[in-house]
Amino acid sequence: MPVSEIPRILKRAEQYVRQTKYKEALALYDQAIRLEPRNPECWSQRAGAKIEMERFADAVADCDQALALNPNQADAWSRKALALSQVGQYVPALAAATRASTLNANDAVAWYVKGICLEETGKSDEAEIAFAKSLELEILLDIKEEKNRIRR
Repeated sequence: MPVSEIPRILKRAEQYVRQTKYKEALALYDQAIRLEPRNPECWSQRAGAKIEMERFADAVADCDQALALNPNQADAWSRKALALSQVGQYVPALAAATRASTLNANDAVAWYVKGICLEETGKSDEAEIAFAKSLELEILLDIKEEKNRIRR
């Protein structure tokens, strides 16, 4: 299978994740990684599936691989932050969430995880700011989705 098939493979894998068919999704992510092991998006998306499966250590390893290939991959930072926060590693999760929100200021998940980490490390005032930003972004995303739904 040619490397040009990777976007199609990743899209299908994402569909499997949404359907909670994780075994099928992981098989496709593995296939994409075999085809193009230096593609950080493949590693990052597989990390997302592993987070859904609550395989947080494996997700962090995939994020680290994605970030070794592209240290500016915002989604990998965001997923790493989420995985680390799920296992109570709030200080490194905060660092990852901060990097994610710096690279992509519109990443609601990164802002939410940042809020959790700030709260857990005793920085309640800063946490409130991060939570507010996350909520603002979620509302904007909901409005955008609704507009797109109406156009269809």
